Order: sequence, then C-alpha cells, then structure tokens
Amino acid sequence: MAVKTPPGFTPISDRIFLRNEDPDSAETPEKSPAEQPTAIIIYGWGDGTAKNVAKYVDGYHKLFPAARILMVISSTFGVSYASLEARTSAMMPVIDTLFPTPGDGSERVILQAMSNTGGIYAAATLNAYQQRHGTDKALPHHLCVSDSTPGSVVFANEVGRWSRAMALGSARYFPWPFAVTEKIWWTFLYAMHFLERAIGREHAGIYSVNAFLNHAMATPRAVRLYIYSKADDLIWWEDVEAQAATAKSRGYTTALERFDDSPHVGHMRMHRDRYWGAIERCWKASLALEESPKL
Repeated sequence: MAVKTPPGFTPISDRIFLRNEDPDSAETPEKSPAEQPTAIIIYGWGDGTAKNVAKYVDGYHKLFPAARILMVISSTFGVSYASLEARTSAMMPVIDTLFPTPGDGSERVILQAMSNTGGIYAAATLNAYQQRHGTDKALPHHLCVSDSTPGSVVFANEVGRWSRAMALGSARYFPWPFAVTEKIWWTFLYAMHFLERAIGREHAGIYSVNAFLNHAMATPRAVRLYIYSKADDLIWWEDVEAQAATAKSRGYTTALERFDDSPHVGHMRMHRDRYWGAIERCWKASLALEESPKL
C-alpha cells in the first residue's frame, strides 16, 4: 500500500520521500555548509507512520539545514517476505536521487536506521549502490546511526519479539484480540523461516547485519553510533552491545548511547536533547576521522 505524501515532502517512490529544500536555511551563524552533511537518509522503523518518522527529519534539519534529507517508510510485513532483489530494487530510487554517479569524495552522508526493519532497508541501499555503480564501490557515508537496532538474528530467540512488533503495527486493522494477531504473525514468520531454509535464501536480518560488517559494502571510515535502551522490550540492549562489539572488532569506530527508561524507538521522544547531542557529537567525530590518515 502506497504511503500518503506528508506535507513538505516530494515523493520519489511510493515509500521514499525527499524533504522539500529551503534555500534560505542552507547556512546558519553556527554552521557553514562545509561543516554539515550533504545528505541524510532516515530509514523508519517497521510500520512507523510518515508523520512520526518526519519528526526525525525535522530534528536533523534543525541540526543540519544544508543537508538534503530522504525519508524511507518501512513495512514490517513487506520486509518479512521480500527477496534481496526486491528490497534492493525498492531502494534504487535512493541511489538515483542522491548518488546518480559514483561518489567523488565530496559527499558527507549520514545514515539512520531505526529498528531492525530500518536496518534491513539500509543494507538493501548498500547493495543497491553496488548494483548501480559496481561491487568495487561502497556507498559513501561518514556516520551511521542505529536507533534500537541491530538485535539478535537467532530466529528461535527472536520470533516472539518479531511477531509482537508486527502485531503492534497491524492490530488496528483486525477486530479480534491483540493476542490473536500476534499468534498469526508468529505462525507466518515460522512459515517464512522454513520456506527460506527450503529454498536456501538468507534471512533479511542476517543479510543486513553481515552487510554492515563488510568493508566492501559499509566503509570503516564511518563512525557507528548505537542508540538503545534497557527498557526496550523488542530489541534487547545486550544484543545491541554485542553487535557493537562485533563491529568494533571488525575495525569500525563505535559509540554507544544507552538509555535506561525509553521504549523501542522512543529515545528521541523522551530524551530529545541528549539524543540529538549524541548525533551531533558523533558527526563532529566523523569529520575529525576523515581528516586522519586513510585506512
């Protein structure tokens, strides 16, 4: 189902929207364009509405008014069955809008993935870039913000939380109790799990985690910021820290911002100043890293 275009955006596909540019806000007394990202891509959480995801667009625009900002609206159901080819095709408009030609080193990009569904589409974008420009090229970015992701990708451990997340996004469409919707999605996910095993297809979550650990796809020049919470009941904080430790062991520069009381993808809503402060701090760190000797 296509998403209605929110005010202030231009659609570039049925689920990808470009914030309308404001030529009067490209430079502020605090930041020159050279200190800002050239582009920001925000991958919303599964079934997050355009209205809610746009709040993050507004936050980024306040920090970096010169940047072009793309917003990707994610479907939990869609990502649960789509093949890598389908996910990659869905993200190709991102590449054609922001990277019509291979990067020349002038790009300063922030990726923000929200929840595992956002991370899956972010990984599909890395693949789309290589499909368009060659497998010897990685999508240029300076900072990757992971909000409430990545979690564990062990199916048996996670299927209960995944089915609950899908039920949260869809329960309003069904007349029966929430528990029934949750059980339906649990059954659906198990069916997809066995189907993928039968046809030898890699699970989207596993692919996305591996893509962001692959230097050929995700540059180690980019700082990784993990924003997560001990109160998140869908993505356990221990799993996020384990994923961050793995990334660090693979040569990525990591930063962790852990909250104690905010729910899944609710950290910005409860701790606005600290949330945006962490992002701005890591952006500055990424610029400093860019000035260091090349890896």
